Amino acid sequence: MFNKPPGWLYLTAFSAVAGVILYWASVPHWYVLEMFLVGLFFGLPLWVIWMIRFSMAMSNGTAQPRLMRWLVPVFIVAGVAVALVTDASLWLRFTISKPSLEAYARTVTAETSRDSTCQWVGLYQICDAFPYLRLEDSKYVLGSACLIGEEWAIDSNTSFVLLPVGEPEETADDSYRHLMGNWYGWHGWDHW
Repeated sequence: MFNKPPGWLYLTAFSAVAGVILYWASVPHWYVLEMFLVGLFFGLPLWVIWMIRFSMAMSNGTAQPRLMRWLVPVFIVAGVAVALVTDASLWLRFTISKPSLEAYARTVTAETSRDSTCQWVGLYQICDAFPYLRLEDSKYVLGSACLIGEEWAIDSNTSFVLLPVGEPEETADDSYRHLMGNWYGWHGWDHW
């Protein structure tokens, strides 16, 4: 058993941990604590198991014939690291969803009644939408939209703002990150 490369069950579990981390990195402001805890409590034990088995197989000389199969977990970790450094999961998910988000944002006006039922807009579940309110003069920005998203297993506080002119105003509760064009990522109050 210890001289065989990781099987499909192990690789599935390892890939699931990687997938959850990449999913939580696909929002404008990462769920850093949650990603760390998943990595610590699920990814690290799987990595330690792999290291022990790989070390034993290397000492027995049984790892060399199937070295590429042994190194699959290393490739998964390297892929996740590259994706996190380049923010690839956000850009992929946002780029796929952008046409749907823009079409949905065009329907948001100050006169529109707020419907808080969640619906899928692209690859994001949007549960609320309203125009952006400029703080300096308390007026809605024409053509703007704040899209409040919700993610599974987490009370989400990260969303999108489409602002055709100017930049959003940072406050003690709200921080923004420019994504592309007129789109910003919005991180709101955590309700703590």
